[in-house]
Amino acid sequence: MVVKVQLEFKLLSPTKIVGGHLLTLNLKNVGSSILKNLVVRLHSPDRGFSVDCYECFVYALMPRADENVKFRVFVSSLTRAYFSVAGYASGDAYFSMESPVMAVHKRNSRALPFPLPLPVTV
Repeated sequence: MVVKVQLEFKLLSPTKIVGGHLLTLNLKNVGSSILKNLVVRLHSPDRGFSVDCYECFVYALMPRADENVKFRVFVSSLTRAYFSVAGYASGDAYFSMESPVMAVHKRNSRALPFPLPLPVTV
């Protein structure tokens, strides 16, 4: 059975907080499968950053629905980030995927869309 998972990743402009930034990822299910038990992880090819929690949990993401996932990042100059998402689609079909590396824009409030279709074989 092949299940097609389509997620759209939008990295929103960071919000300044005490000691760092709040990095917000808007994760949208643009496919037709119900996605459950999603673990969203933050990664960066940049050195010298830390996060209070590298992963967030999303219980369910219905088709055409979106969810904001927030990470508290402690760094002076995070310029690039990417995200990995693992979970289940259409019942018990496990999937795992990564976003492309995205630029972190501090002055711009514009979101960066990256739709990623991924077929998953069970």
